[in-house]
Parts: sequence; C-alpha cells; structure tokens
Amino acid sequence: MFNKFRENVKSLLKRERLTYAQLATMTNFAESTIKGFMCGVNDSRRVAEKIANCLNCALQYEAGEYLLISKEEHND
Repeated sequence: MFNKFRENVKSLLKRERLTYAQLATMTNFAESTIKGFMCGVNDSRRVAEKIANCLNCALQYEAGEYLLISKEEHND
C-alpha cells in the first residue's frame, strides 16, 4: 500500500541529501518511527501525510497504492 510512497521518499531524501534523523526532526516524530515506517514495520497514514507535508509534497491514493507527488502536480 505504501511501497511506491516509500520508494519516492527514499529517492527524494537521497536527492536532497537528507537523513531519516533529519526527516524525524522535520516531522516531530521519533527517528525510530520514521525508520519503522520506511522499513515497512508500520503503515500509518498519519506518518505518511506528515512526511509528505514536510517534503512539500502531497499524499495521493491511486490504484491501491499511496504515492508521493509534488504539490504543483497535485493542484493540476
């Protein structure tokens, strides 16, 4: 359900040179929460929404999968 979202987040973090620790600080979640979500231990929509928002993106559900999309793309 969140596999493509996780892939998109990992790519974006790599491109922006951000770590899970930095993402945790941005989202106000514990680093363990971010790592757990990114490793698939939990599928929390609340965590996904907060990650998307902090990365200036939107969470979109399409064909049974959550996607991370740019806010510009989301508004079209």
